[in-house]
Amino acid sequence: MKKFEKYSIKQLSIFTAILLLVLVVVCVLFCKEEKTMCEMTVDEYLSSVDFEWAGQQVKKWDTVEVHYIWRLEDGTVFDTSIVEVAKSCDKYNEARNYDEWLNFLVWAGQMIPWFDRWVEGMKIGQTKTIEIAPSDAYGERDKEKVVVVEKDKLNLPWQYDQWDILYAPNWQTVRVLKVTEKEVHLDSNHELAWKSLIFDITVKEIK
Repeated sequence: MKKFEKYSIKQLSIFTAILLLVLVVVCVLFCKEEKTMCEMTVDEYLSSVDFEWAGQQVKKWDTVEVHYIWRLEDGTVFDTSIVEVAKSCDKYNEARNYDEWLNFLVWAGQMIPWFDRWVEGMKIGQTKTIEIAPSDAYGERDKEKVVVVEKDKLNLPWQYDQWDILYAPNWQTVRVLKVTEKEVHLDSNHELAWKSLIFDITVKEIK
């Protein structure tokens, strides 16, 4: 009787392990989150420009015009010059002329470090995806830039909530991190501090 019980428990354990393995495989195959319209539009754009053109290459001190998609690590589109992507990702600005591409002088320091350096060597029509580390973009998060202020000292005429943007007297922007009964926690770090930046860059023209 004891042997039968031990054997049954062993069989049950094996069966349970196999069942869990099957469930994991099924979930991997079928339980993926559906892509948002924004993600699908980005994928569609990148697929349409996924090739290189032979011809003129970008050199140091060239003035270039590019299209770009500016993304964060979680896939959020922060900004873009491509109208279809802007509309799908809720980044469309009616005041912006999307027929005008971003233009800059390569290596002149007009862009975020490494942005224009990665463009050097690209060809007209080529698209490249680059990732810029926080240290080369808006820096790491500085804890000293997070301060706690008494509500009464802010003396603002309107109500504010968590994640709202306020303007300091020197026009520096600060983000509301937390609001309690008596205090407000403010963060003057750039909103993109400590975040890696991903750019999909397409060279349109070299002047």
